[in-house]
Amino acid sequence: MIQCGNVPKPISANAMPTILRRRPVLYLLLTVLAALAAGCSGQTGESPDTPKASGPGAPSETPLPESPVVEFTDDGFQPQRLEIYAGQQVVFVNRSDSNFWPASNIHPTHDILPELDAGRLLESGESWAFTFHKPGFWRYHNHVNPQHGGLVVASGAVLEPGPPSLEVDTSQLEFEKAPDLTPKALGDLFNNDVLLRQYLESYGPAETMRLVAEAGQVVGELCHERAHETGRMTYELFGAAAFALSSHECEAGAFHGATEAMFKSRGTANLEEDVRTICGGAGVFFYRLQCIHGVGHGLMAWTSYELYDALDLCDRLDSDRDQRACYSGVFMENVVGGLSGTMGHFTEYLSDDDPHYPCNALTRRYVGPCYLYHSTRMLMLFDYDYRRVAKECANAHPDATYDCFESYGRDVAAETLGDPKRGLSMCQDTVADPTHKVWCIQGSVQARFWEPEKADEAIEMCSMAAVAEQKNGCYWMIITRARELFPDRAALEDFCARLEAGYEAWCTRDE
Repeated sequence: MIQCGNVPKPISANAMPTILRRRPVLYLLLTVLAALAAGCSGQTGESPDTPKASGPGAPSETPLPESPVVEFTDDGFQPQRLEIYAGQQVVFVNRSDSNFWPASNIHPTHDILPELDAGRLLESGESWAFTFHKPGFWRYHNHVNPQHGGLVVASGAVLEPGPPSLEVDTSQLEFEKAPDLTPKALGDLFNNDVLLRQYLESYGPAETMRLVAEAGQVVGELCHERAHETGRMTYELFGAAAFALSSHECEAGAFHGATEAMFKSRGTANLEEDVRTICGGAGVFFYRLQCIHGVGHGLMAWTSYELYDALDLCDRLDSDRDQRACYSGVFMENVVGGLSGTMGHFTEYLSDDDPHYPCNALTRRYVGPCYLYHSTRMLMLFDYDYRRVAKECANAHPDATYDCFESYGRDVAAETLGDPKRGLSMCQDTVADPTHKVWCIQGSVQARFWEPEKADEAIEMCSMAAVAEQKNGCYWMIITRARELFPDRAALEDFCARLEAGYEAWCTRDE
């Protein structure tokens, strides 16, 4: 594989998330796109075949003497990260021997901040000045050789009015009942973005998400990433109402995608208020946490995969539990979204050489939430050798060993959904320590129980456990989840009545 400078290489099939490994056409497309984004033409200057930007570009402002300067050299942009206040001008100066063209990500469309686009080549010694009026994390690149990129972080005072408060209003929205679809039609919905948008407009987000989840089963793929795209489209179509209209299939992926779109649209100037608005209406506590988990996904994408910046924004939320739910979304997006390159960027916070990075480089507060999604990364590194990953989880930081095995159990569930007996056996056979086996089972059973309708498989898995510690741990997990999922006492008692003798009383006990 051709390498270009120090740009991240397109990831191998073994390192791709499961959804991509099982879709060779999509993998090939992402590999080609990554190669294009890396500027792998073998040239260091402009090419006659260089694609043109979508817009005409902006003329340079008059450079101000006090404006900070970013120089483009033969080695790239210096500094690569510049922190300014919103409303401050930045002057881009060509100090290289080649022409260059400063433009916003994502290459080649420049849609993230389209006004950040010179629209032409700047010769050696020439400059182009631009004022960053909007607060945010703005990545840019050299359009003729996009392996060279940089970041401007604009914060503080805002010259433009802030966005108005969000309003969640669904009173004027009516949708048709979705038809029953053939397997072919479901497959088309899973892969066709134009069709997905048509379904959202006609049948609404909840019905569309139900069909997306059904389509995932038909095509044999995990539907979480497709749900992300569904959520992004839903926010584009319905604004903040997306959070009232969407449903929680596919591990709440639609909520995660909607928050990514919201932060791209609004930034984080009203972060705390926005989160209260979009997540505060969830009547079920578990779904509220999933909404905030989605906020973490959105913040990671909005900061262009700057992990520490996204975590700092999570720390602005109101409570410790909200902050930790947000962290979990940040770390999950780092592993899945940051590797796929579907946001136009690759994360810098993963290592091919250290399976524990970045979890082992964080302050103590973030270590557990990091490991809560990190076994998935280890599986990618080790070609889905579950026993090896279990050994790595056993070597995780003592404060996060449980989190790593809970993550490992979730990965086991992804491999064995619909077959709880096999899921139980995988935890028993691939994990050495008896306590770690229990933690794996807990992670696997809770991943099967995201909605009240999914209780059957979780109960069946717990009933199959023969070792007392494993059975107790399994039932403790699903009883805890049931208390979060069932909003009233009667529904909880109906669930508890389905458990084995002895566990029913445990389930219905008062807190």
